[in-house]
Amino acid sequence: MGVENPLPITVIKEKNMSLVEVRPIERERWHGLKGKDAIARPVVIEALLSSTTGKLATGLTPEDKERLEKETGFNLSNDYNPAKPHEFWSSPSGFVKLEHGTNIFDTSKAIDEIRVKMLKASDLVANSMKEYEEGVFPLAQFVIYDEREEVEVKAAKIAIKRKVVIESDKLTPDRKAEIIQVLLGIPARNQSSNWLDLKLEEALDHKDIGPQRVLDIIQRDKKRVSVHALVLEAIHKNVLRRDGTAVFYMDDQIGYDVEAAIDYLSETRNQALKAQIIEKLN
Repeated sequence: MGVENPLPITVIKEKNMSLVEVRPIERERWHGLKGKDAIARPVVIEALLSSTTGKLATGLTPEDKERLEKETGFNLSNDYNPAKPHEFWSSPSGFVKLEHGTNIFDTSKAIDEIRVKMLKASDLVANSMKEYEEGVFPLAQFVIYDEREEVEVKAAKIAIKRKVVIESDKLTPDRKAEIIQVLLGIPARNQSSNWLDLKLEEALDHKDIGPQRVLDIIQRDKKRVSVHALVLEAIHKNVLRRDGTAVFYMDDQIGYDVEAAIDYLSETRNQALKAQIIEKLN
């Protein structure tokens, strides 16, 4: 997108009908600094060419365009001419500069309404936290935050976490160990119940795993999870080895990646090899 040193994800929060706040959300950065100590350049957002429509992504409906042109006198067309800069969208008035602090827009003012609608049309701005987390906006550095939706998302996560706790109480220690191996990539067999519960709690709170991923693994086919854990433990203990993504037993490739190795060791004709691997791990 031509933006250097992008800011952490920024929240755009609409409140009091007309006010929109644009605020940075702290994320871990390479220098390890946070808050006022974090160094970040402003990010400039502009209406870019849409590969789908061949027009500028302004976020304005035809009705918006007509109404706001009358109010401002600006040419708000979404026409794109590679040989000629747009008189509004290519001018400073058409750019939105987001500072690392709080940026406030009052959409009761025409110019701020134009800017916010353009932000919503940008690939750098997810239209909701839900869509951001689902990967609908993979390039997003900012997100439009709806407080009600955020409450609903948090409530849903709490409900999933409660379900994980209920389901985990039904698991045998061996099954918990397999799930932990898959989730955290660490051998967990023969560990104490307290250790297993602690690691499962870590997986629930892990930023790259979380309750939904834990629940998905708990509800996944038991046999596949067992073989998955076996493959990962065998790699960890050098019974199997990886070369790039491929998985080998001695000099024989058993899969082009871990999932393929799971498929291979799940086949009936390869159970003798699976038994050899288990024997070496024990």
